[in-house]
Amino acid sequence: MKKKISIIALFVLVIISFSCKKGGLLDESTLTTLNEETTFADSINTQSFLTRIYQQVGFQYDIQYFDAGGHAGAADEGVAGRYNGTQNSAVVIAFGLVSKSTTNSDFISMWSVPYQNIRRVNVLLQNIGGAPLSAATKKGMIAEARYLRAWYYFLLIRAFGGVPLLGDKVYDITEDFNLKRSTYQECVNYIVSECEAAKADLPTNATILPQNYGRITQGTCMGLKSRVLLYAASPLFNGGQLATSGEVRELTGYATYDKERWKKAADAALDIINTGNYSLYVDNGLPSGTTNRNGYGFYKVFQMRVNSEYLFAAMRGAQREFETFLLPQSRSGGYAFTVSQQTVDKFPMINGKAINETGSLYDPANPYANRDPRFANSVIYNGAPWILSGNNNAPVNTFVGSGTTDAVSGPLGFNTGYFPRKYLLENSTGNGERCWGLIRYAEILLNYAEALNEYSGPVPEVYAQLRKIRERAGITAGTDGNYGIKANATQDEMRTIIQKERDIELFMEEHRMWDARRWKTAAVDFEKPIRGVKITKTGNTYSYEYVDVREHHFPANYGLFPMLASEIAKNTALIQNPGW
Repeated sequence: MKKKISIIALFVLVIISFSCKKGGLLDESTLTTLNEETTFADSINTQSFLTRIYQQVGFQYDIQYFDAGGHAGAADEGVAGRYNGTQNSAVVIAFGLVSKSTTNSDFISMWSVPYQNIRRVNVLLQNIGGAPLSAATKKGMIAEARYLRAWYYFLLIRAFGGVPLLGDKVYDITEDFNLKRSTYQECVNYIVSECEAAKADLPTNATILPQNYGRITQGTCMGLKSRVLLYAASPLFNGGQLATSGEVRELTGYATYDKERWKKAADAALDIINTGNYSLYVDNGLPSGTTNRNGYGFYKVFQMRVNSEYLFAAMRGAQREFETFLLPQSRSGGYAFTVSQQTVDKFPMINGKAINETGSLYDPANPYANRDPRFANSVIYNGAPWILSGNNNAPVNTFVGSGTTDAVSGPLGFNTGYFPRKYLLENSTGNGERCWGLIRYAEILLNYAEALNEYSGPVPEVYAQLRKIRERAGITAGTDGNYGIKANATQDEMRTIIQKERDIELFMEEHRMWDARRWKTAAVDFEKPIRGVKITKTGNTYSYEYVDVREHHFPANYGLFPMLASEIAKNTALIQNPGW
């Protein structure tokens, strides 16, 4: 027993020391230090090795990488960079400072972390045959590992386009590094085929054992397939890439547009819906059960490790990571990310109408009243209640002269006057066991609506998915039962509706930065300053002035990020992306 404990301790020590390194696609793995035979001769160590591959599936949320806001601050969802300044990847991207020669470790991790874990998968696949585990256990672990490899490849192709596919090979440091990039189509096909192969050997979310909750299931594989095919059908990759000719065009997307790619994406999402294994989490009560709170399920789902909505999540233990880094200073938080006025303005009214739409009942003098309940469940605004001491709520005051540090800080500052509420524990100062949702059912419904609209136009099934989302949100149905969605919308109008719905529903979930790129709207949306609100109070009356808080840029070559110069130096077969 003592021997087993010491082996596990050694394994953990080596893993931790390795996780601090920044490496490239072919850098040596942990097993150059850890004895391979020791690891895979022990059942616990073998399973721990797989667990290690799981640990970075949500690395983009980690404070060490992106200031706890993921890539939200690199998009126009808000402002990041309270910590680390221009050493923060989100800030580097937002300011238009990305370079193929960058030494920014956070940015480099977008390439290195996926490849480190892809190599770990291949090490496991090469060695698991001799592990003292049952055939059934090995079969399941192999399927999980293959999915994880597909996930890490997805993180690569959304940022860089086609990348080298390593297959099952474990490359040695002495081997030839000249590995060509696979085409975008080859990468998509590989990810989809790996998801399908893994799915065949995995349980459903309904049959997985309770102690294994959080591990990959059939639905997880189907969810990634849905997302990958949606991206592949989108303008940036479906014949609309920056490269106009030559080999680079096929590395960065499909050579020509094909409408049928939208059909494949729609079918992949519908397959998940038809399983009946997932649903939107609905709860319209308060924790006390005494007061109605429409749309509370939308807030609560992010506080739950087990729910009906997550297809894939990065599991976390009891902690207060988000509260520590995201709450305003008045609540002892680090205000590492503040929400943009652009984001706030997207939330419609309680009747589902946009704030600038006729009949919305929006009041500029009282801009936070009667909004889509997702607004108050996602954003802390001036006057919003939050625990101040003990279990006593008090308004968060962001107006000028409030006597707090929470007011907007002006040009090139960090504070927009809004703070995130999504993910954060309200009514508690303790720790909470949560997870970072990576794929959830709401996304699948939106994937289906988007793909179906692009293929067939705004048919009734498109409306049906949006109604599900808005009903759970707490928006009123209206006399036509459309929850504020325009009846008889054109395809173009419905496209705009769906895109805005994704921005609202999936706010701060690592979508906006990539969605705007694949839609090819980022060149306009991300080239505008991040806006905030400067509130002044006279007596009991508030006045609102909307101001630029921070510059934001999206250079012409930002559709795909560059192959790093350091990687090209090691692997001269890599072809650079357009504009870099």
